[in-house]
Amino acid sequence: MSKYFLLGNVVQGRNISKLGHKQGKWTFIVYNTSVTKDTEDNLLISHPPVAKQDSPPPLVSALKASAEQNVASFHFPGHNRGRAAPSSLTQLIGLRPFLHDLPALPELDNLFSPEGTILDAQRQAAKLFGSSETWFLVGGTTCGIQAAIMATCSPGEFLILPRNSHISAISAMVLSGARPKYIIPQYDLDWDIVGGVTSSQASSE
Repeated sequence: MSKYFLLGNVVQGRNISKLGHKQGKWTFIVYNTSVTKDTEDNLLISHPPVAKQDSPPPLVSALKASAEQNVASFHFPGHNRGRAAPSSLTQLIGLRPFLHDLPALPELDNLFSPEGTILDAQRQAAKLFGSSETWFLVGGTTCGIQAAIMATCSPGEFLILPRNSHISAISAMVLSGARPKYIIPQYDLDWDIVGGVTSSQASSE
């Protein structure tokens, strides 16, 4: 029995059972945006309420504290907290951006195995997004999309995705061995842009 996976934010995770598939099992890779179905072809996007922030986020506080330290820097980046930055650039934007441009120093936690500041920030982000887990990533969303597809799809399984998907989704299918089921997204003539994939389009695959 084939498994079908849907890439995108067509429906919210808890609505998986409403679509189903007569030939196999649906699993949805969804983004943080909450989407609920109004009609067969209309989607309503909602966002969780944002709680008032009484204190700066964990990473902001840690960056501020680290930037205020009077220390010598022997680490990347080479601008050395702005001391070695080109004068043409510091005259344009000042020194403050360089003071906070810091790598994964011990006081800033470890992105690969967070235990402190980054872990706290990820938990707060998950609460804000309404998700069970949130992981920060670097290198753009390419590695995140590849990780999601490779963690979900096994060789030979199908991934349903828009035909104009980012190339990272294509490369992830090559890496995972997943097989594509392309959907041509609807074109919005009023805005002259390609829109999203509707639930009825996904159900017909």
